[in-house]
Amino acid sequence: MPRNTAKHSSLPQNNSPLSSLESSFFDSLDELASWEKRIHEKSFELDDLKKPTEKLAHYTRARQQGTSEDVKLLVCHDLKGGYQTNEDDDPLGYFPHPDGQRYFLQYPQLVDKFVYFSHHRISIPPVPWINVCHRNGIKCLGTVIFEGNTYRDFEEADKLLTRQDAEFVFVRCLVALVEYFQFDGYLFNIETRFSNTRIASLLEPFLEQLRAELHVRNSSTELIWYDSYIYPENRVLYKNGVTEANHNFFSCCDSFFTNYWWNVKHLQDNIKNVGVLGSRLKVYVGYDVWGRGTMIGKGGYDSALACQMIKKYRSNVALFAPAWTYEYLGRKDFARNDTRFWTGLFDGESSMATTFKPYSSPLYKINDSNFVFYTNFGSGEGRGFYERGEKVYHDNWVNGSLQMEIPFNIHKRNKNGIQWTLSKEDSFHGGSCVEIEYNEVVDDNGYQVFNNQTINSFSLFSFVQDCSFPTINVKLTYKLNHKTKSFFKLKIGYYIERRYRTVQKVRSGCLVIPLFSTNDQWFTTEEPFHVSLQNSHEFIVLDSATLFYEETEDPFMRAHVVEDQSASSVIDNEEYEKLMNSEIYFDDEDEDWILVPSDISMESTDNGGREGHTWRVISSPIRKKHPKAHASTSPVLKLGELAIINANDYPSETFFKILPVNSVDVRRWEGKILLIWKTNQDSVLYHIIFVDDVFQGISLVPKFVFEDRAVDEKSSKTQPGSAMKVRIDTVNRLGVLVKGTDMYI
Repeated sequence: MPRNTAKHSSLPQNNSPLSSLESSFFDSLDELASWEKRIHEKSFELDDLKKPTEKLAHYTRARQQGTSEDVKLLVCHDLKGGYQTNEDDDPLGYFPHPDGQRYFLQYPQLVDKFVYFSHHRISIPPVPWINVCHRNGIKCLGTVIFEGNTYRDFEEADKLLTRQDAEFVFVRCLVALVEYFQFDGYLFNIETRFSNTRIASLLEPFLEQLRAELHVRNSSTELIWYDSYIYPENRVLYKNGVTEANHNFFSCCDSFFTNYWWNVKHLQDNIKNVGVLGSRLKVYVGYDVWGRGTMIGKGGYDSALACQMIKKYRSNVALFAPAWTYEYLGRKDFARNDTRFWTGLFDGESSMATTFKPYSSPLYKINDSNFVFYTNFGSGEGRGFYERGEKVYHDNWVNGSLQMEIPFNIHKRNKNGIQWTLSKEDSFHGGSCVEIEYNEVVDDNGYQVFNNQTINSFSLFSFVQDCSFPTINVKLTYKLNHKTKSFFKLKIGYYIERRYRTVQKVRSGCLVIPLFSTNDQWFTTEEPFHVSLQNSHEFIVLDSATLFYEETEDPFMRAHVVEDQSASSVIDNEEYEKLMNSEIYFDDEDEDWILVPSDISMESTDNGGREGHTWRVISSPIRKKHPKAHASTSPVLKLGELAIINANDYPSETFFKILPVNSVDVRRWEGKILLIWKTNQDSVLYHIIFVDDVFQGISLVPKFVFEDRAVDEKSSKTQPGSAMKVRIDTVNRLGVLVKGTDMYI
């Protein structure tokens, strides 16, 4: 067959740069002005790498068990001055990485807004943070800061308010920056003064115009004021709340971030000065997790107590530098320390989750009526990279843009029953999977014991999302090593609401997918199920995804729908039938005998989703004989990906359709190679790039940069003067892999 070739173009060494940015931030307003001029003169190929592929408007989520007393959480991220190598500075991630670990928001379900903070004049959030925030329904903002007490500092502040033709020059520049890199606004922090009060008087109209222009471009953008500077005094004075001295800035911005040195009286005064509604809508009371100057607690794990006090006075919380769990406590036990901070390690432990109720899992909105939920359980890091279960990269790596939805309680532990963990030892796509093992409790005679403390369910995700169409499709990729009839079951819960004059929950049900052994190989099952409505006032609400382990044989041995504890339909699936009937399930040597007392029943309660949701197990074993010495026979289940689709055109050939990459444009400059190709970007989750069959990296956009002849050390196939073979595989938003064709450059 003829070779696929690539288009070539060489850039002269003195050519203008391929990126409009020399770094990811600006240290002066002059740098910002020069950038704004450049982007109108030409296009910059590499800038696309720093633009997010995830748009905030595409995602929706709901507050679980929301009440009028719920408060919001803003995270102000400050880690070692920002833009750290091996953390977030490279938009293509780090392949390889020293240890495959970085700081990230483990619990985005608790967060409403995220500010990327540094002490550079203007901070643009790195693209991994924008992507992961948007994917979780979180606003991601940059920072504008002015500091210092020298005359040069005052001159720089004056320059901010420069006018030309009755317009503020830097309003235009700052709005252009937000539009270009697609983040969601700014935290404004003035910790200096202006040269005189005449110039200072322009600050309020500047902020009002900036806010208005941001909202015209995108109504979800936001301008947040930090409680530091006051006018007409024209000086820095921290008020630690909203007062008469700073109410002017409270009024002309969307939100107000107070300083950290507050006490109870400041919280009370916020309500006196702007009312309960003003506090709830706009006030974010600052708290420094490092404990610098805090009056309530000493930071650290005391932050939870301070947040509870803030909530009592109806204000929201702005948490400064929660990466304390990573930077101060150390990287080694980050997952455990961070979990203690955010959710607690055991029931009843005070944590952020004591104050903030988690949002439901985010759903990708194709349009107003179609949605998709998809996760491959990736945390944006790994000890190897996997493509459809095959390990294609064997080193540590980090790329925050690949962080997907992970179960909220993934790091919680229990003693009896189901044990779960986020494993980096295996994966279907990316670098991790959810590993679940049933830990059997056995008495002295080798009989399995059940008691009230045995946990037999694991809440994966909560949704609380209206379904516009009566058919819901569920796709699950999993691996199960047990060669006997184990009874892991995935249950996708839903309920029916009647909305006529009042809202009333009238029925509930679930799709039950029994999970059979796959002989420790990845297996994908896809199950559609239909929910019937009785009249036009009834609406389907997707509720939850929960994993169960039940010591009962499934009466249907295939996916089925249970509504109000009665089976309503059984779903035929030819591929699943083949799996179920294969000989690996009926090996007599591995057969389990169940002792079932006829007068005993057993229930298991769903830990996730809505309260009062109980599933009755159809048959009820109490004890199960196992040899004591064979702990390895415990069933181990690995979840590789989960997708839930509610769309009128699914399944179809055009749904998230991606064609194989079969042509590429090549640019060479300064020892680097830039690959550019075409694709249906809205359908793409990420691309995987191979050169001479060697993994090179990941890109979320149809561009990739690597060192010229970077594969020399890894592959003897590439010799000086010979062509390099390039292949670009693509994974779409449902985890479908489309392999590219071999191209030679």
